[in-house]
Amino acid sequence: MRVIDIVTLVPQAADVMAAWGLHCSGCSVGGLESLEEGCKAHGYGEEEIRLLLEDIEEARGATSARPASIIITAPAARAIRAIGEQEGKLPSETAGLSVIVDGEGGFCMEFCDAPEEGDRIFLNTEEPDVRVFASPLTLGRIGGATIDFRDGRFKLDLPEDSCACLEQSCGCATERKK
Repeated sequence: MRVIDIVTLVPQAADVMAAWGLHCSGCSVGGLESLEEGCKAHGYGEEEIRLLLEDIEEARGATSARPASIIITAPAARAIRAIGEQEGKLPSETAGLSVIVDGEGGFCMEFCDAPEEGDRIFLNTEEPDVRVFASPLTLGRIGGATIDFRDGRFKLDLPEDSCACLEQSCGCATERKK
């Protein structure tokens, strides 16, 4: 996995990597190379990479869990269907829209033929044949969110008491209340 994707999914990974002397998350190459490639370029061996990954996983596990769910509003489900039909991706018994990292530190949605192994599948009760897929790692960042379609755009709304950055002092909740 590319460094930027790891940091998007597990923001604490940037601090863990920095503690290991790797400042990949701030490096322009971090968007291009995998964590393994970056580690090897800095002289790390297989055992050090394994220990680094364990530290990242431990840091991820130390954060409070988010709900393993995504709500899809009826307007969003109808918009997904319309786009899927226009692109020839829907209707399908297995296809859906996958929420993935966009390679720039955010999330996007992309049609795929079927969910990846381990993905959770989310439906809207009014449009039950429209499926949205998300991995457990993605849900660790945006779990509990609502995908809506308003003002001609898809919107990802997080619960009022949370933010996707996982920083206790980020101020996101305070900014939303203004």
